[in-house]
Amino acid sequence: MPTKLITVFGATGSQGGSVLNSLLKNNSGTFALRGITRNVESEGSKALVARGVEMRQASYLAKDQILQALRGSWGVFVNTNSEDPAVTKPDGPSDTDVGKTIVDAAVESGVKHFVYSGLASASKITNGAVSSKMFDEKYAVGEYAKSKAFDSVAIVSAGWYMENFLNEYLSRIGGGFPLYTDEEGYLTSRLPQWGGQGEIPFIAIEDDYGDLVHGVFLDPERYNGKFIHGMSHAATQPQVVDTHHLLTGKKSRFIAIEDWKDFGKHDESLEATRNMFGFCQLSGGLYFGKPNDPSLPRELKAMATKAQGRSSGELMKVERFIAQRFAR
Repeated sequence: MPTKLITVFGATGSQGGSVLNSLLKNNSGTFALRGITRNVESEGSKALVARGVEMRQASYLAKDQILQALRGSWGVFVNTNSEDPAVTKPDGPSDTDVGKTIVDAAVESGVKHFVYSGLASASKITNGAVSSKMFDEKYAVGEYAKSKAFDSVAIVSAGWYMENFLNEYLSRIGGGFPLYTDEEGYLTSRLPQWGGQGEIPFIAIEDDYGDLVHGVFLDPERYNGKFIHGMSHAATQPQVVDTHHLLTGKKSRFIAIEDWKDFGKHDESLEATRNMFGFCQLSGGLYFGKPNDPSLPRELKAMATKAQGRSSGELMKVERFIAQRFAR
């Protein structure tokens, strides 16, 4: 019988779903899985139930519901949506409030191991030159969790999603690459420079992120206090478009927006992304607060792969992702 219950917040979302998908492949029989969602009647919830995940309904703003949902949990994975309308109202609770409520509930419930999808602090790293509500709030929640009496707390910080290449809205606002050609017939990536050496830490959420969290749960005390760079492969924006052109034969190019403040400056919904570019530029490309380090992701991927009974497993590379999704 499973002896360790892992509860996953955001079970039907991209990160939570990736974590559950990875843990469901674990062959040891050690883990039981529970997912937290606001709608247990959704198709996503029902699909997880069919695969053996116990689903519980809870509002992230209701501590009593969270306490009930966490009962008996050995470990938890938490990702909160910083763009959720419930936490973007000026007079409402913040993403930090939601995160701290979950942390407090986890402490009261006797959770031993806490894994959080956090971020570095833009304000701290740039000495206040640029702030990012999303980065700063998630950093605050991670620090708050580390101050509590868990047996372990690990931060698995997600880099820039490779899956963003498949997002029609992001493609259009970013110049059209890699989905829509512009008036000159190019698939154009029109974005601010990343900063530093320009190497973006890409993460394949579906293929890799869940395996990184899975690896942490296999030996959580080993990763206590760690800020893990959730990345699959680092590449510059010119390298990405050149790779796409090479693999697909389609004309692709990168045109830099000189001032990061000009990116989507008339669209309030893009503020978080705009400030991310500002943070990365002013920090010298340090999305994680330090130079990209793929060593722990490789280690965790190998651990999860072994636990799933697979002989080998490599982190996704940008060229392989593009080849699988776009090359004919």
